[in-house]
Amino acid sequence: MKKRLETKAKEIEESHGRKLTNRQREFAQNFVDGTRSNAECARLAGYADKDGNARIQAHKLLDASTFPHVSEYITELREDRERRYGVTLMGQLKRFRELSMSAEEAGQFSAAINAEKTRSALGGLTTDRRETNHFHAIENMSRPEIESRLQELRKSHPHAFVEAEYEVMSDTKIRDSSVEQDKIENTPALEHHTD
Repeated sequence: MKKRLETKAKEIEESHGRKLTNRQREFAQNFVDGTRSNAECARLAGYADKDGNARIQAHKLLDASTFPHVSEYITELREDRERRYGVTLMGQLKRFRELSMSAEEAGQFSAAINAEKTRSALGGLTTDRRETNHFHAIENMSRPEIESRLQELRKSHPHAFVEAEYEVMSDTKIRDSSVEQDKIENTPALEHHTD
């Protein structure tokens, strides 16, 4: 089987005049596996994920007009899997429908819903958007780590930070001023940014 798949990959490369890179092959195999998000497939294949580039790269790789050889390789991998395991898309859709109906008849609504969710994903109606997010809990960070992270965020998202002058108020100064004595100034309306 593996030899046949390699022969088919070479035919695909020749017909499109483009070589399938190791990353493209790895992405295709992860994608056909069907257990990860598109972005995760790209990351596992070795594509960088700076600023969401893995998601963008995955989208490009799945676009048959941009990467027709990758799209055709994915189709070939799916067909190979179907031949090997006797699993077809239509067969799986039918099987999950049967499972859903029998679970519903038995009053097992949670199982029926799960079967329908799986059917929807297989049919292409829904996409699993689970992503692994890495974050640093602020309570586990030292002050220099927090300041460093804030600087990184300030560079990558400057529109989220407001540059302004401020004055530190002491408790006594706050208690001495009264609301009636403060001037009420007209503040400009906040601008709505769409980015």
